[in-house]
Amino acid sequence: MNDNLKENPKLNTNREKIAVRASWVGIVVNGLLAFFKLLISFITGSMAILADAIDTSTDIITSILTLVAAKISNRPADESHPFGHERAETIVTKVLSLVIIYAGFQVLIGAVQSLFNRNFLIERPYLVLWISLISIVAKYGLYKYKYSAGNKTKNSSLVADALNMRNDILTSLSVLIGIIFYLSFDLLWIDSVVAIIVSIFIFKVGVEMFIETSDEFMGSSKELGEIYYNILDAVEKFDKAYNPHKIRVRKAGYVYFVELHIEVDEHMAVKEANDLASEIEKELKEKNPYIKDVIIHVEPLGNKEKEEFGFDKNSIKRIFYK
Repeated sequence: MNDNLKENPKLNTNREKIAVRASWVGIVVNGLLAFFKLLISFITGSMAILADAIDTSTDIITSILTLVAAKISNRPADESHPFGHERAETIVTKVLSLVIIYAGFQVLIGAVQSLFNRNFLIERPYLVLWISLISIVAKYGLYKYKYSAGNKTKNSSLVADALNMRNDILTSLSVLIGIIFYLSFDLLWIDSVVAIIVSIFIFKVGVEMFIETSDEFMGSSKELGEIYYNILDAVEKFDKAYNPHKIRVRKAGYVYFVELHIEVDEHMAVKEANDLASEIEKELKEKNPYIKDVIIHVEPLGNKEKEEFGFDKNSIKRIFYK
């Protein structure tokens, strides 16, 4: 377990509390919004507000799944999961993406059918106007709150949920603009067109989340530049450690696993080399408390051998240039 987590046992507990609180806030606020949007969609017959209601309903599911992920990911490592349970958040985010993609597809089908059937009449359109305004304000508040909580806790599923809230602002804004055009210019077809636009927004968010989590499952390193620079800075603090290479970082939920090779004087005693590696590990974990485990392989200075892919100082500065 990360030494910093041992020194500060409240870190995991506080992280879970923040995630749970944010999830419940999302469930309550989105639940109220979804209820009133669905009610108004039945009263008015607006396809656009129905699309927005379905989108908001998926947000309730995302908050529930985020809540589940927060509970699972903070469990300690065990015999069945020696690397821990943190990747539960990545799995949940992947499920969220599929739910959102499905919702977007369903909304698109309904909107296109409405357009072709020329079912344009909206009863009491001012109800659509007011619920759209309320939704914009509520979604903006949720976005700011969840995004802050997600960044504070390094919770990928919470950040993904927050970004979904941000896109929901555009969704409700589209509905608002559509109903204003409907009222001002008597453009009866605009409601179905807005519903189609909303479905594209929903679908786009789902696809982006799916791709992002796929990168994490595949061990992509392009978003981990800060961690790689942390590694270089930590090694450079020790005069007896040379040529950090074959550096690789894996992200699992909110924690990171680090592997690297260093070179030392070939006459250095095994104990001294081990102590040096331990000091580098300690330094690295102090730089970033979310680095859970570090494996350092020690080689004699000038060692030449064929190795699997990994980054060195030059490739890190080339790829992850600050």
